[in-house]
Amino acid sequence: MPNSTTKAPSSGLYFPGDASSPAYAGEDSPFQAYLERTIEGIEDYARREPWAFASWVFGVGFVLGWKIKPW
Repeated sequence: MPNSTTKAPSSGLYFPGDASSPAYAGEDSPFQAYLERTIEGIEDYARREPWAFASWVFGVGFVLGWKIKPW
C-alpha cells in the first residue's frame, strides 16, 4: 500500500522569465514537455543502471576534456 504522506519529487527545472516573455516556452510548450520527459528518462536510467550511467558520464567527460584540452 503506498504511503499517502509521500510527496512526488519535483522536476527541479528552473526556466527564467515569465509567460509574457517571447523567449519563454510556457507550460503548454511541446519542447518543455519533451525536455521534462527526456530528463525523467535519464534519471530513471540512472536509478536502474547506476554503474552503466556513471561509465557513460565518465566516458563523455573524458572525451570532451581530451578534445577541449583546458590545460
